[in-house]
Amino acid sequence: MTEVREISAAETKSLRHRVLWPHIEKEEDCTIDIDLRVDAIHLGVVHDGTIVAIGSFFQMETTKLPPVAKVYRLRAMASDPNYRKMGFGEKLITHALELLKNRDVEVLWCDARKVAIGFYERLGFEKIDEWYEVRNVGLHQFMYKYLKKE
Repeated sequence: MTEVREISAAETKSLRHRVLWPHIEKEEDCTIDIDLRVDAIHLGVVHDGTIVAIGSFFQMETTKLPPVAKVYRLRAMASDPNYRKMGFGEKLITHALELLKNRDVEVLWCDARKVAIGFYERLGFEKIDEWYEVRNVGLHQFMYKYLKKE
């Protein structure tokens, strides 16, 4: 059985450490300074009792797009390498987009790793063609998606 559900910030640490931030010495240090903010949403795809994909969402403005009323940022999305190419990342983002639309969010944006650009493009995200380096992580591009109620 597979479901997407809200999880705690603590439940994101294992995948963050294994997939995103192996350069951080301890798993318990794989936190984001805003993980516990009241607007934080942490989602996990749970497959047969195991969290196989995660993403954290925070209300956060950006100067790279025209201002809108409510903007969220996706941070620290990761999929367990043993469960890749099974659609779990897409399930997570699709669920998140519906959840955010229902909360009147107008734009979701992220700093996408070079290896993930195609994934986000397939889900309708657009990019700003400017590459930038994130220390210890690699090349990224700014990507965004306008959310419309249909």
